[in-house]
Amino acid sequence: MTPISAADTCHVASSPCPADWPAQRLSEARSIVADFVHHPDSLIILACHAIAAHSPDPQERREALALAGLLIAVSNRKPKGGAA
Repeated sequence: MTPISAADTCHVASSPCPADWPAQRLSEARSIVADFVHHPDSLIILACHAIAAHSPDPQERREALALAGLLIAVSNRKPKGGAA
C-alpha cells in the first residue's frame, strides 16, 4: 500500500488541504483503534489500513495489518442473519 500524497487528494479549490493532513488522518485512525469498542468493525479495518499506509513505525504497521486481518477473518465467520 503506497502512501497518498497531498497533491493527489486536494481537488476541491474551495477547501484547501492543510499540509499536515496525513498526520491528522493517522491521529484519527489511532484514536479509532484505541476506542474500538465504540466503532464498527468496518471503520476499524479502514483505520488499520490508514495506519499501515502512513505510520513511520514498522511494528505499528504490522500490528495494524494483523488486526485488520483478524477482524476480516472474524467477520467472515459471523452469521449474517436470517434463520438459524
